[in-house]
Amino acid sequence: MKVKYNFVPKEEVAFCPETFNVQQAYDLLKETGYRCVPVLSEDGTQFKGQIYKVTILEYLYENNGYHEESIEGLVKNKEAFVTEDDSFFKSFLSIRRLPFLGVISETGDFAGILTHANVMDVLEDSFGMRTGGYTLTVTTHEEKGALKRLLTLLKDYNVEGLLTLDNGEHYIRRIVVNLPKELSEQDIEQLVKKLEPKGFRVPYIDKI
Repeated sequence: MKVKYNFVPKEEVAFCPETFNVQQAYDLLKETGYRCVPVLSEDGTQFKGQIYKVTILEYLYENNGYHEESIEGLVKNKEAFVTEDDSFFKSFLSIRRLPFLGVISETGDFAGILTHANVMDVLEDSFGMRTGGYTLTVTTHEEKGALKRLLTLLKDYNVEGLLTLDNGEHYIRRIVVNLPKELSEQDIEQLVKKLEPKGFRVPYIDKI
């Protein structure tokens, strides 16, 4: 899955031109309510970094800075960007400590931002939050072929999502399985009875 399929496009992003002074940047942040916005080149095509409201306030009130000073010296995280063709999952580690990542198009232009909300959208989709249905948390001993055996047992069901947790653990693996809302509670009970004799436990069943 690539970044290009899930990010906020430039047309919906508030940003500061690099030509803004400190007061202009502060006014924009105050007006929009954001704690941080991207900084772009004067023509709005190149990602230059991020400007934080807290950075401006520290500059003005703790360091006795000047309102008319350029924001250039206050811009942070100039390398905080990914390309549209980068793996969406690769961006997880990069975005953890940041409010967002800039997204760069194939031509090198600023295309938008990848936010924590975008990440949550993908996770919600993987848990079936958008379509509804049943989410089963299945546990099993970590061993070769366990996932294949589970999928074989599920072959008569329309599996709408599958997520594995505890990757790298030596003993127990959790697998989250999303099944369609058209199934009845009796169908789910029968499935659980089918799984447990085969070494799979179902400690949690959530109906979304």
